[in-house]
Amino acid sequence: MARACIAHPGRGPLGPGFPCPGGCGGNGNESSSTSSLPGAKVFESAGCGDCHTLQAAKSKGTVGPDLDQLRPDAQTVERQVRNGGVGMPSFSKKLNEVQISQVAEFVSESTRSSTMGGSVAAGFKPDDTKLSDCKPTDFHCYEQSFANISYNDGPRTALDEFDKDIKTPGPIERDCHRIAHAIGAGALSHFHGNIGQAFIAGRPSCTSGYYHGILERAFLGVPQNQLGAKARAFCSSPEVRKSEFIAYQCVHGLGHGLMIYTGYDMPLSLHTCDKLASGWDATGCTGGVFMENYQSSYGIVSRWLKKKDLIYPCNSVAEKYKFYCYDLVTARILPKVNYNWKKAAAWCRKSEKNWVKVCFQSMGRDASGYTRLDPPAIIKICSNAKDMAGQCIYAAGKDMAYTDVSARRAKVLCNTAPASTRAYCWHGIGEILGSLNRETEKRKASCDEATATKPRYRKDCYAGAAVT
Repeated sequence: MARACIAHPGRGPLGPGFPCPGGCGGNGNESSSTSSLPGAKVFESAGCGDCHTLQAAKSKGTVGPDLDQLRPDAQTVERQVRNGGVGMPSFSKKLNEVQISQVAEFVSESTRSSTMGGSVAAGFKPDDTKLSDCKPTDFHCYEQSFANISYNDGPRTALDEFDKDIKTPGPIERDCHRIAHAIGAGALSHFHGNIGQAFIAGRPSCTSGYYHGILERAFLGVPQNQLGAKARAFCSSPEVRKSEFIAYQCVHGLGHGLMIYTGYDMPLSLHTCDKLASGWDATGCTGGVFMENYQSSYGIVSRWLKKKDLIYPCNSVAEKYKFYCYDLVTARILPKVNYNWKKAAAWCRKSEKNWVKVCFQSMGRDASGYTRLDPPAIIKICSNAKDMAGQCIYAAGKDMAYTDVSARRAKVLCNTAPASTRAYCWHGIGEILGSLNRETEKRKASCDEATATKPRYRKDCYAGAAVT
């Protein structure tokens, strides 16, 4: 009997997935579930364990995605087993409806409570785990303990400890983004599911993982036919909308949450972003989709990547999706060229003509993160962009202001960068400062303070902050 591999989602019922080659499974002999549940028996007899890792079934297949990491809901599993997808046959004639339902329920329930493979964020349940209990190699202990602090004492307490700990090299610093996801999950539970309260109580620690974790948990249990409506509602509260900065964090986090929820189904995630309340929301959401596609929070290798074309999928998606795809594309390029910035610049020049400068902006943002916001190092990296150095420095300045939620370090970059790039760099700082306040006077005051020692760039900051 052929095996029921649950394909890595993309196009089709869930879309292109990892192919399930003929040599994978068939008799299920390598999968030895210890559970007597009917769904566990179907999982074993169909040979699912030959393709998938699933702790509850003691299976370690690697052809298809790790189900403990993917955590698909029952509806997703049913649809994939029934309809199949690229590389996976339909099992509608091999398994009856009862068996399909049984295996779907087994997979969804066992992965929901699993403590192996994925983050605790979506399925967080408070317990007595403390930071003092954690061994350096026990990553999930750190996730759970920080989530517990967030749940019991509030996210500010958890983030204060977290931000202190990530300054020291070690397991917390190394895996900070996923731990921040868990803190967000604990915060949402702390505030009894109130997304707005959870958002305003946090901050963008470790590339905004806290915000992503809130949305990841919020999607838990949402039926797919309600995905668009729920996504619109998640970021609509007055608390979230009180500033453009918080609103952006929310809609961007939706993109990450959608990718994780759908099992990295990029087309479905993008189309759900389209259903948000405004074009601004939809665009911010697509940024989260593409970032999760490039750099999975859980180590999933997306189907929507190509080894020999590091610009993909930007050169294939619809025009309305291209900006954020290119704006984040060096997150894909740099690891593949071993952070050789000259090679990254060469790849940016292979972008579609109208999007080359946006690729170099992506390079600047990554230069900011890579150097830990070090102005001289950023300027040296951006010199590899040659005539596009201004785009690189502009985006690095924006990222620094975004990270600090102020111009504290970004203004050092702008004031020491090559003279021809400084005005544009200050414009970028203004964009971030402007996003933090709705009132024009507050935007103006922020720019006045930032340019106190360099008033010549005040008009550039005003322009970025939309101060007229």
